Amino acid sequence: MNCQEKGTGKLVSQTASTSVTHKTENSTQGKMDFKDLKFGTNGEDFLKEIGLTANDNASGDFNTSVDYVEFQFPKDKNLNLSLFSNTLQSATDDVSVFYSKNDKKVWCYEMVLQNNPNTDAILSAIEKKAGHKADFSDKKVNTKERPIFLDENGEFKTDHIEETIQVWEDKEAKTTFFTIHTVNLSKKPNENTLKIFALDKTSPKYKEWISYRSLDMFYNK
Repeated sequence: MNCQEKGTGKLVSQTASTSVTHKTENSTQGKMDFKDLKFGTNGEDFLKEIGLTANDNASGDFNTSVDYVEFQFPKDKNLNLSLFSNTLQSATDDVSVFYSKNDKKVWCYEMVLQNNPNTDAILSAIEKKAGHKADFSDKKVNTKERPIFLDENGEFKTDHIEETIQVWEDKEAKTTFFTIHTVNLSKKPNENTLKIFALDKTSPKYKEWISYRSLDMFYNK
């Protein structure tokens, strides 16, 4: 009688312990603030920490002709992603992490945020992280009277569009942030896109990548 009672109590205790552990794992799965991502981290280990594997790559293919992996975060996983505590929209924002095939080290992440309500807060957070005003800033304005942007057909756009390009060097973290913020003021409500390129300044891929993305056309340091 007494032995049975002790055995039952032990079983209940183990079950409760297992449930708590399982709950903790679920609460962190898919949650990631990119401010905590350190360049040089093992890319596959990084994915594992948020409950993903290379098989979850939304790009769907493995390019054998390049020496890196671009992992595109899937939009059907309901991930809890953020940047400097600002929520990313998992259903619409494009988010990628790049790491080398050989040593698996992460050296870049890129984002394309579409009509994200946190755009201004993210730009302010990047500047705060860098600790100073942008190292480079340029603004272009497109209007019907003075068009400078072309559409996909090669025709001049007639909408009122403002594009601001900024670059921050975070010397402490050895990270360079490139941002391209485009706002279409002719659309109601306004449409805005924020492109973010964050690169490891010490990576051997740095120069190659800013050239590939044509970022060196306005900032080549």
